[in-house]
Amino acid sequence: MNLTVANISTQVKPADFQVAIEAIGKQVTAHFQPEWRLGADVRGVALSLKSKVPLQGQHDAIIYLGDASQDPSTGVSGALGYHSTNHAKIPYGFVYLDICAEYKESWTCTLSHEVLELLADPDAVLTVTGAAPHKRPGEVYYDLEVCDPTQGDDYQIGTVTVSNFVGRAYFNMTGGSGKTNYLNLPLDAFGVRPGGYFQYEQGGKAHQVQGDRVTAGMLAAKKMLQSARRNARRSERLEHAAMAAQA
Repeated sequence: MNLTVANISTQVKPADFQVAIEAIGKQVTAHFQPEWRLGADVRGVALSLKSKVPLQGQHDAIIYLGDASQDPSTGVSGALGYHSTNHAKIPYGFVYLDICAEYKESWTCTLSHEVLELLADPDAVLTVTGAAPHKRPGEVYYDLEVCDPTQGDDYQIGTVTVSNFVGRAYFNMTGGSGKTNYLNLPLDAFGVRPGGYFQYEQGGKAHQVQGDRVTAGMLAAKKMLQSARRNARRSERLEHAAMAAQA
């Protein structure tokens, strides 16, 4: 996969951006690929949304690193509009510096999170069947998000902070290291770390379970991105499917 990170920010210096891209590229190759058998060529480019010029080259996925999410020139609405016009069929993600600040997380860790999740499920459609949470009867469909359950856990590659991620064992899949997460922290299959969360689908609806250290402020920060978030896009897919079934 050719995964492009487009820096639309005026805050992140080019040198810092490049160091982050190199570290996350190393994480993908040395840590993530052996576990998930998924790799990528991660490259970073500078982009001005005002130019409305498509990114050159081949892109299998694009992540936008931007300033304030409410800024129409570098925020969600601007990036969504740009992507829809120029790269509509290519999977995408967003990292916004104000959201990172609200969530009290390094932007490089958030970027690492988005990169790994795009690799695992580019179109945000994959699920894994597992026992319902909270020891309820029956089975549900867990969204295949590899960093959400370990949100808040991180480690260093050089000077760059990157995100922890779940292993194949987390979803009761065979292969891989046998660990539920890269850092080997306490985490059951289909469970959640203190600062993390996961989403599952049941009865045609999406449901979220939060870790016990997730605060109201953290939840408010996530809501700032609204439909730009992967989990929100999954929920929209379920709503559209339900409406189609009723038609």
